[in-house]
Amino acid sequence: MSKDKSLFEIILKAKEGDKDAMQEIILRFQPLIKKNMRNVDMDIKDDISQDIVEAIIKAIKKFDIK
Repeated sequence: MSKDKSLFEIILKAKEGDKDAMQEIILRFQPLIKKNMRNVDMDIKDDISQDIVEAIIKAIKKFDIK
């Protein structure tokens, strides 16, 4: 996936079922997720990170451009 594409364009592709686009979105948000996990207990850090990724995927699927 090209870095030149806007997040909006990538979301549209992900919503259409493009798995590479979905992966690109997750990769783009990983630094922000990691940054906000600094002070989280190590025992639950992976669970929370996974929950956040799942929430991103659900939000993309629900995204309505109308």
